[in-house]
Amino acid sequence: MGEIIFNKSRKNLKKVYNRIHSTNLNQYVKAQREEVLFLAIGGYNRTYELLLAMGLHEDEITTHSNLNLTQTFLNETHGKKVIYIQKINYTTSVLKNVSFVAKKLDLNVADAFEESLMIYETAERTILLDKRRVAWDKPKIVILDDKSLNLQYEGHRFKYQNDIGFVQVRNRNAVPRLIVDELEDVEETDKMMFALYQTDMVDESEILDALSRLRSKVYREKEKHWYMKPTEFKEVSGSLEMANRLKEIKELNIHQLTSNKKIGKENARWIVIPDAAFDFKGFNYKDEAKLFNEELEKEKEMEETFASEQEKQLESILNVELPFNIKIGYVGNELNYSPAETLQSFLNDIDEIESEKVNGLELLGGATTEPEYKHIKKYNLAYFLDGTYKDDQRVDDHYQGGKRLVSIDIDEGNYQREEIESKLESQGLFGLIYPTAKFYYDESKRWRIILMADAEMTKETYKAVVIGVSQMLDLEIDGASKKIAQLMGYPLKAADVSTVIGTMVNVEQFKPKQKNMPDNVLNFSSSTKSLVDFNHEQARLLKDVLQHGAPAGTRNESYRQIYMYLKDTLNNPELASWHQEAEELIEKTKAQAVLDGLPEKEVEVIYR
Repeated sequence: MGEIIFNKSRKNLKKVYNRIHSTNLNQYVKAQREEVLFLAIGGYNRTYELLLAMGLHEDEITTHSNLNLTQTFLNETHGKKVIYIQKINYTTSVLKNVSFVAKKLDLNVADAFEESLMIYETAERTILLDKRRVAWDKPKIVILDDKSLNLQYEGHRFKYQNDIGFVQVRNRNAVPRLIVDELEDVEETDKMMFALYQTDMVDESEILDALSRLRSKVYREKEKHWYMKPTEFKEVSGSLEMANRLKEIKELNIHQLTSNKKIGKENARWIVIPDAAFDFKGFNYKDEAKLFNEELEKEKEMEETFASEQEKQLESILNVELPFNIKIGYVGNELNYSPAETLQSFLNDIDEIESEKVNGLELLGGATTEPEYKHIKKYNLAYFLDGTYKDDQRVDDHYQGGKRLVSIDIDEGNYQREEIESKLESQGLFGLIYPTAKFYYDESKRWRIILMADAEMTKETYKAVVIGVSQMLDLEIDGASKKIAQLMGYPLKAADVSTVIGTMVNVEQFKPKQKNMPDNVLNFSSSTKSLVDFNHEQARLLKDVLQHGAPAGTRNESYRQIYMYLKDTLNNPELASWHQEAEELIEKTKAQAVLDGLPEKEVEVIYR
């Protein structure tokens, strides 16, 4: 392991090294044609000594704090090989107060410095030398001493001056000769390259020294792990800062037990040091490309995980078995009953029903008058209805149960499909969306939404759910959609059905209110209990999550249901006494979702 971080940094330094040793450097004509090399050396305390070790003499280096082309600057730099810039704040301003010192990125400072680099790079001047005017022989190497890693403060990069080379040294006080030796077999770069600063706060050499001390002192060993008392660990580490730093380095996996443990006759809350920690040879530094690729891989993994969970969620809804009825034309009450169908089979059969039984696309496409269109709807198109009905008769009073589909017709609003999809997505609801027959007759924007309820609905419950969901989605509906025995038109073309992935409709929150109960989704506005303690499906789920977290496979749905419960509370002014608790519980459950292993981006989607 060398002292220079990244091979591209070695190449940058080698280019400067070769320039220093160029036999043509002092020839005036040659020098005029050579580009100016800008090199920032970061995180190193012995930069000036390094320049001498690279072959420069002290009288070949001129030291300044800026590149302002004053007459004094021109005279002092004339004929030198290197300008050595000692500057603390390349891109920041420092605010000093009696009690604190604050540093912040200052674009005015950064832009001014960048401009000075650009001006210097192309500047030509004359100076008065021995009473005669001569061309300024400017140094073609500019070294920016950047001990504080200030040039990349908060990720700042210059906008125009992008040919600055960067070098960072692992150990602040590394011997200059060792750094120069690293350059022996390195090829110089074609163009000075950017290298991302690594910002570990404690030098590797100090960490390696501390590990060496620990290795010589540990003696309690059990299954390839060494145990030290906390005071012993701090004492050997050398300082509280180093002790904490060692525990923070994930590559070491040094940690403290959460409770006391007895080893032999000793009882302590031990610091545990894996045997592998002593194999640590230094940080695996990552440049921009590697960090980008790692971030990309994490994002891909998150996308795949989320897509997989979404697919499972969708599959679980599409495969719910339903008592299902279908008929051609809406005349009459007779139904063709099937005891167990699914939405998946519903989707699979669309094109077959259309081509073999209906031919609705051809009929509607050929219709030229409104009466003809209505006749086709009345006698030729396919309709469906879920649930069980006495004697297979489509009558509200004959309904016996089993209804899970919430069907809504949108005949007003002239919505685009994307607008309907967005409404479902904003509420996190599953839905099938497809055009009604009117679209195939005259291209009217008329839509049907099919949602899945999480429980069977009674006649009264169904009406309340349809009204509640319509209000939630901010959609106008007609009275027919509220009838439990209302037929709904079958899709005419499978390709025209879009699917929004989400959760089932929670029936409980829309159930009709009991008499003498206030009109709110939770039915407990007069109670003084906590939101966690109500005898309510979502409240029970909330309580379980706060106590135990949510089990894998159910986390997205669990946290979505909890958020809907708390959001409904916040949106109801009659429940104002619970609003503060609801806000606090939203933050608690978001934190618990992260602890359960849900990625933060997923949590943001659930709690949007």
